[in-house]
Amino acid sequence: MTGALLFAALHDGRWAASLAPLLQRLGFAPHVAAPASALAPASAGKVGLVIAGPGTPVPPTLLEGWHAAGALCAVAVPPGKHSDHGAFVARLPAPTTEAALLAMLAERHYIALPAHEAAAIPAAIAAQTLGDAGFAAELLQALVTSAQADLAQLRAAGTELETCGSIAHRMKSSAHYVGCNALRVLAQRMEDAARSGDAGTVAALRAVFEPSCARLIGLLTALAART
Repeated sequence: MTGALLFAALHDGRWAASLAPLLQRLGFAPHVAAPASALAPASAGKVGLVIAGPGTPVPPTLLEGWHAAGALCAVAVPPGKHSDHGAFVARLPAPTTEAALLAMLAERHYIALPAHEAAAIPAAIAAQTLGDAGFAAELLQALVTSAQADLAQLRAAGTELETCGSIAHRMKSSAHYVGCNALRVLAQRMEDAARSGDAGTVAALRAVFEPSCARLIGLLTALAART
């Protein structure tokens, strides 16, 4: 999962409580903290998203540190208010909806495949194949072939929700095989949205899901070439 740090003062507690479940079903593991007690960026390699609450003052240097550490940074801004942070900080409306979150993630080119999960793929493959190098090579090639076909079919699917849901289901299984839990959860969300006929959410999810799948395929292809 991708860690998400929510900076929230006491009066932003309701905002954080409503945002946390939205983040969880998009593949994030949210943690709420006051800015003064926040983890140092250098000690939190699994945090990929940092969001400051609409009423929580956050020193610009704190967000700069998280940005430098590779986290996507954002602030929630109530209607009619302005943000004084730099261009590297995204703006989210407050209250924050799933649609707004997905739009921000897509705009900032978020990939639902955090570095710590990508680095653990070889170990996940080895565990699935009980250390059998030949079996591992076969499994990797099968995963690459099926994922490439699924991504091509998804890109050609247009607004066919049944197809989108079926492909999300298959990609969920592929992500599970290699221990990529952030992508697995995102795939589950897209499958659920497709099954319920929510075309708008499926379209918003695809803007993040498709490049994340492409990234996984690239990693698996590179690993297969070395196996």
